[in-house]
Amino acid sequence: MTGRLPIRRLYLAARELLDIHDGQGLAVTCLEGVLWVTQSNDPRDVVIKTGQSFVLDRPGLALVCAPVGPAAVVIEGARSRRSAPASGGDLASAA
Repeated sequence: MTGRLPIRRLYLAARELLDIHDGQGLAVTCLEGVLWVTQSNDPRDVVIKTGQSFVLDRPGLALVCAPVGPAAVVIEGARSRRSAPASGGDLASAA
């Protein structure tokens, strides 16, 4: 057993919300559009665009949303993967 999770490709409609429970270590990659990512107990809001990724670095609930139009997203990774910052993602202050 490799410990890797299967790749999940999803399509979100405008303003559709995806909730990820206990996804620490999973990579969220935007294939098309724009995604907004926020995590429990994290003051950051992360915005990623086509071709960018963000690795969830907190336990608990994470929310992924397509805020301005439809978006395609891939969720993948190994639970044991070391956390990494957003790859080119924009950080915005939590409101």
